[in-house]
Amino acid sequence: MKFSTALFFCLLGLLSISHAAPAPQGGSGSFTSRSTKRLPTLADALSGNFSYEPASLRWIYAEGSEDGTYVAQDSSTLSLMRWDIRTNTSSIFVDIGELKLPDYFNYSIQPSAKHVLFRTNFTTQYDHSYSADYYVWNVEAKTLVPLVEGQNSDVQYAEWGPHGNVIVYVRGHDLFIWKDGVSTRVTNDGRESILTVFPFFFYFGGESEMFSNWYTLCFSPDGEYLAYLRFNQTGVPTYNLPYYMGGEEVAPTYPEEHRIKYTKAGEKLPVVTFHLLEVKNPSVSRKIDLKTYTPDNMVITEVAWVAEKHERVIVRTQSRTQDTEKMVLVDVESGNTKVVRERNATDGWLDEFRAIICELPFRDVPGLSTPSYLDISDHSGWTHIYLYPVAGGEPIALTSGNWEVTTIYSVDTKRRLVYYQSTERDSTERHIFSVSLEGKTKKSLVDITKEGYYDASFSPGGGYYILSYLGPNLPWQELRSISPDTPIRVINDNAPLKKKLSEYALPKTSWSTLKHPDGYELNLFESLPPKFRKGVKYPVLFYIYGGPGSQETGKTFRQTVDIYSYLGSDPELEYIVITVDNRGTGFKGRKFRSLVTGQLGKLEAQDQVWAAREYAKRDYVDAKKIAIWGASYGGYLTGKVLELDSGAFSLGIMAAPVTDWRFYNFMYSERYMKLPTTNSAGYNASAITKTAGFENVAGGFIIQHGTGDDNVHFQNSAAFVDALVNEGVSPEKMRVQWFTDSDHYLYFHGATEFRHKQLAMALYDEKRRIPEGAHQWSRRGN
Repeated sequence: MKFSTALFFCLLGLLSISHAAPAPQGGSGSFTSRSTKRLPTLADALSGNFSYEPASLRWIYAEGSEDGTYVAQDSSTLSLMRWDIRTNTSSIFVDIGELKLPDYFNYSIQPSAKHVLFRTNFTTQYDHSYSADYYVWNVEAKTLVPLVEGQNSDVQYAEWGPHGNVIVYVRGHDLFIWKDGVSTRVTNDGRESILTVFPFFFYFGGESEMFSNWYTLCFSPDGEYLAYLRFNQTGVPTYNLPYYMGGEEVAPTYPEEHRIKYTKAGEKLPVVTFHLLEVKNPSVSRKIDLKTYTPDNMVITEVAWVAEKHERVIVRTQSRTQDTEKMVLVDVESGNTKVVRERNATDGWLDEFRAIICELPFRDVPGLSTPSYLDISDHSGWTHIYLYPVAGGEPIALTSGNWEVTTIYSVDTKRRLVYYQSTERDSTERHIFSVSLEGKTKKSLVDITKEGYYDASFSPGGGYYILSYLGPNLPWQELRSISPDTPIRVINDNAPLKKKLSEYALPKTSWSTLKHPDGYELNLFESLPPKFRKGVKYPVLFYIYGGPGSQETGKTFRQTVDIYSYLGSDPELEYIVITVDNRGTGFKGRKFRSLVTGQLGKLEAQDQVWAAREYAKRDYVDAKKIAIWGASYGGYLTGKVLELDSGAFSLGIMAAPVTDWRFYNFMYSERYMKLPTTNSAGYNASAITKTAGFENVAGGFIIQHGTGDDNVHFQNSAAFVDALVNEGVSPEKMRVQWFTDSDHYLYFHGATEFRHKQLAMALYDEKRRIPEGAHQWSRRGN
């Protein structure tokens, strides 16, 4: 359910809002510090001109070719260039002038590199999902043909098979196989209630950005079979989502109404089924009975082939509360099934790593006499890599320790190495390592003695990789070889961004921890105003998220121009910006994150209050002017903090908040809260219901929500505001701002700029509020 605070590119004129004193700077002008450097303005922060843009590369490994080839877009011509690392030469792969499809927004390359599939004319559906038109480009013949004749931005998904000239695509919730230009329909009953491959986003807990590359289908390694899921939503409750503007400047006489099948906590869930299809005979599909959980208590969260060709596929099934799981091995020829792994994790929940890798499958590993596959598990208390026998049995741990593996990147079968990312140095950092398949030899691919946040992308043959440094200093990307492990060239040094940022005086950032008297530590990120002066007490803004398994304090690049640097730099604001990751957040072990199970909002709010009180003891903090701001789960947590009526915070801003987990989708709510029927008291306690703290918060509070939010429904804020008004919370303390037709990201028709101006103005008022007297809002116009 994560809410992005990414800022969009449109800028409108300044709002006309009167102030008793000058408003914070929001125009195109700038302030100048004593060092002659500019201070960020709100216009700068919202411009989108200061973001780090990583190079977009696509590895290709055509059959019969050598490892070390990739495709990247030329920044000047926009054509796609094919690079050969071994010879350091490039050639035009797709000439943008010949393509004559200038508005494409994405592409995928056929494994043989003879064709390219382009996506264009996308239409947003729900949350992160979209439909589009697809075109197939023949690289040699230089011809472009539509994937589907008569397509109308209605193809929901399309991707290449691993071999041959095959594409699988979904249109109208039905599955099709395209082969050598001819489409064959696999299913013919797709509709609102019967979904093939492409479920509505809530099936993955509303956090579809995490799973945007997993569309519930996968080809076998030899491309001969396709495994896929179907979702029967018959009987699933419908949520009616009104749209008042219909995407137009002038509202229609009657609002549009979108009907969404949406399972909330405790309600009827979609029935998911598993299917196998032989690609050469697409008219015949087999439904496989997995025989693990009853249909009303089963979700499928991963499907992976564990075979050299297509002999076996493994399916991860879980209970709807996602705290027990059964791994089912399916024999493709016979259709027989066998549960080969089980786990009971009712002390918390089972995270969805979707990390299974089975390259051969792995053989001849000491201690294993049968084919095996890699997977990630936290059953030891920390997330690590294990080698599991395909047919079941005890796994071999390849990594261990009080730190967590976050990603398996690649397996080099030639060198028998697994490449991965982990938090071994610090929970807020990410470094890249390799480990042997025997788990005996580990090597760092970056300097582990220095702080850093790294990512990587390995070539299909395992001989090369793109190393991306993401912070805490200016990001860069470098192309490297594996043997020997040496840099080849810098791909992106972000010199233009560095030059632009050199003109600005930016906040001073740092990371530390707060040690709680109960023995645990909370990670803290701090951003001090660029003109920070000793002896001055500064107001503070806690920016929080705090959701289960999340992290906001990672050591990524922060020394840039964004809303946070603006709030710290404007001379009439100069807020210290703080982020604290509370109990329940990620990368500090299973016990730390599982503490919030069944009681969301309780420990998280306690930690934020405790952190604010601890931070308020610092001699440069104005302890009476500490604000808190969060969006999505952060908006919810802001509400739970204010509900405590602690006095630690003087102002709250809640954006797109959940206010009752019974209003949210079952995958997310039940993963952490379990069923409302078995945890009624927990749901009642986790809902934001107590209003005294909202009346008593000294500087008041703001609630912001989009009426078109298809993720966290507007119902959450509407119901809570009704409770606030009914309980007599005074209008001086409460400001409610809805954004017509805006979804979860609040950007429709100028909402992005408005909500950030509203935030800045509230912080401006709060800084000047007289602590012992009435809030200035109540005195305006007198």
